Amino acid sequence: MTMTNPLVRHEWGAPWTLDDLASLPDDGNRYELLDGSLLVSPPPDTFHCRTVTELAGILHHASPTNLYVSGVGFGLGVRPGTLYLPDLIVFRRTALDRRAQAIEPTDVRLVVEVLSSGSSGRDLVMKRYDYAAARIPQYWIVDQERPAITVLRLDESGRHYEESAVVKPGERLRVEEPFPIDLDPAEVL
Repeated sequence: MTMTNPLVRHEWGAPWTLDDLASLPDDGNRYELLDGSLLVSPPPDTFHCRTVTELAGILHHASPTNLYVSGVGFGLGVRPGTLYLPDLIVFRRTALDRRAQAIEPTDVRLVVEVLSSGSSGRDLVMKRYDYAAARIPQYWIVDQERPAITVLRLDESGRHYEESAVVKPGERLRVEEPFPIDLDPAEVL
């Protein structure tokens, strides 16, 4: 019996699709799409998982009932052929009423990425650009190496992020949107 590798495509150069992602192995790796190209990241380490879980708990506790907070890996389709799996996402609860492969950007209020050695370039450059282009109001970047949470908000044009705060452990992160939050990054880092 010959085993085939699901990552080897029979159609050389064909773009990857959401349907293709469903056929990939559940091996712990993170599979995302960028303009039809497959992006593969190794499984996150325990520190990364702890940070996401702690922050998700804090946000869940503070969120109003009309919003849903998840660190489970909901897909976020920012444009055709591009699907990211944010570390943490806050979106309108009504998005759960639709059976879909991805959350629509119009439903998203906040996306959080926790930097890892293998993903920091994507998170700091590609995702920052794509999330802003999709008009997601806030993007937080959690840096484990230089402990801080960077809060980015859409600028007046609604197409680019501007840095509104860099908060380090021992300081207070206070925001009003997508809902009032007051936390010390030491609680999650």
